[in-house]
Amino acid sequence: MPHRTHAIVTDKEKCIGCVTCSMACPTKAIRVRSKLAEVDDELCIDCGTCMEVCRYDAMRPRTSSPADLKRFKYTVALPSLTLYAQFGKEFHPGQALHALRKIGFDETYDISWMCEMVMGATDAYLSESTGPWPKISVTCPALLRLVQIRYPDLIPHLVPIETPRELAAKLRRRRVAAEKGLDPAEIGMFFITPCTAIIHSIVAPVGLEASHLDGAFSIADLYGPLLKSMKEDPGSDPVDTVSVRGLRWAMAGGEISGMRNANSMTVRGLHDVIYVFDRIEAGTFSSVDFIEAYICPDGCVSGGLTVAGRYTAQRNLQEAYRLLGDQTLVKEEKVRSLLREHFFDFEAEIKARPVRPLARDLREAIALKREKDALMERLPRKDCAACGAPDCETLADDIVRGKAQLSDCVFVRLEALEKEKSAEQGGDHD
Repeated sequence: MPHRTHAIVTDKEKCIGCVTCSMACPTKAIRVRSKLAEVDDELCIDCGTCMEVCRYDAMRPRTSSPADLKRFKYTVALPSLTLYAQFGKEFHPGQALHALRKIGFDETYDISWMCEMVMGATDAYLSESTGPWPKISVTCPALLRLVQIRYPDLIPHLVPIETPRELAAKLRRRRVAAEKGLDPAEIGMFFITPCTAIIHSIVAPVGLEASHLDGAFSIADLYGPLLKSMKEDPGSDPVDTVSVRGLRWAMAGGEISGMRNANSMTVRGLHDVIYVFDRIEAGTFSSVDFIEAYICPDGCVSGGLTVAGRYTAQRNLQEAYRLLGDQTLVKEEKVRSLLREHFFDFEAEIKARPVRPLARDLREAIALKREKDALMERLPRKDCAACGAPDCETLADDIVRGKAQLSDCVFVRLEALEKEKSAEQGGDHD
């Protein structure tokens, strides 16, 4: 299987091999070997959990740089709606859009109206769908990867509607090319992102042949220059094209807040997502039409590449709602027309991403299962992660696959030393 470029890289100079990231990883993708965290390409979903729990800043995002802008004749910044929530109530979305141009982008493009469009499209899709229920949002790319790896039976539950950021980038590239007389490849579309999962969704998109975005800048990296620009030149872009309903998308619950379908629910945070998805697989929650789910605890406002705390960010967004009013920018007839024209559709089928099988055939699988069971009898089941794997069962898997040894377990080594010492003492008595 080809190597996958992930959105998070390990800083070898800072990593001390403390196993915190290994224990926190939701897909057990990290091992600590030779005092360095290593990521299993097949298992990683780029959720950013490792980066958030690392106390030594040894995990960092693989973001775009100013040099990437120079590859294009014309550049467009598409900010996550979370960007607007990073500044105090004295600033508003129009000023953030203006500041993005001041720091180096040729154009900015607000996607809040596209979020409102996708809300309407999801409503229309749910009214015409025949199941299976519940349908699950694909807004969070880390969640989408989690489904591919851990819950492949839930793929038919995914709403087959592309994300607002990709739809907006596709649409704006076409229009800029026509307006400026440029080749589409000469236009750089860059997302200003709150999380690492979106960065990876650009490099290795799901449901698309290729992303319509060319890269992503971290909100945290741009925050300082943007704030300075906004203070020095508080000019503003018009805000009458900013959708308040779309702005709500930045917070958990925002996606369903603009929908008519009331038989919906929001699930947020990794542990709650796993709890609910386990039960959907078991056949419960089938009475719910739609589930909006996020890996992060409060949706995108709590992404790992943000600056403002999630509570402050939510307060800032609420102030923006008050400032802008609750205008509706999208007509239902237009949304339904575009849905029939397949404007919102994925361009490629979403497929399971199965982890490599333990064995090639049933006979070998049975033999390896017995070997693993025997190993588990010898392991302490303390799940201490001192071996570099997140728990004893994962270590047993690694041993069976030939990627680890039983002696990697500290307790097994101690037991062996105690037996050796007892044998030596017995020999001395003889």
